[in-house]
Amino acid sequence: MIVALILTSIVLIAQFYVIWNLMRKVEKLEDGIDESDTTLVSMFSKLKKAYSRMQDVDRLGSFEADDESGFIFDEIKTILSELNDEYDLDGEAKAEEK
Repeated sequence: MIVALILTSIVLIAQFYVIWNLMRKVEKLEDGIDESDTTLVSMFSKLKKAYSRMQDVDRLGSFEADDESGFIFDEIKTILSELNDEYDLDGEAKAEEK
């Protein structure tokens, strides 16, 4: 009877330690996920702002492709357009769903 009580106590203590250790690890992972979410939201916001700013800057099409600044501008605009298509920065997909 005493042996069974001691074994039960040891198993119970081991279970508490395992649960505590796993809970600590899960909390670390949740903190990492929260940090990643914050970073992704921030990056998405910056991409959206850069895309709209790029559209505002070239609303008249004043940048020429034959000079160096025009070439770089066109490359940046192309990259931001690809990002817009991939991540839907201007919210076209949500507007189409409604």
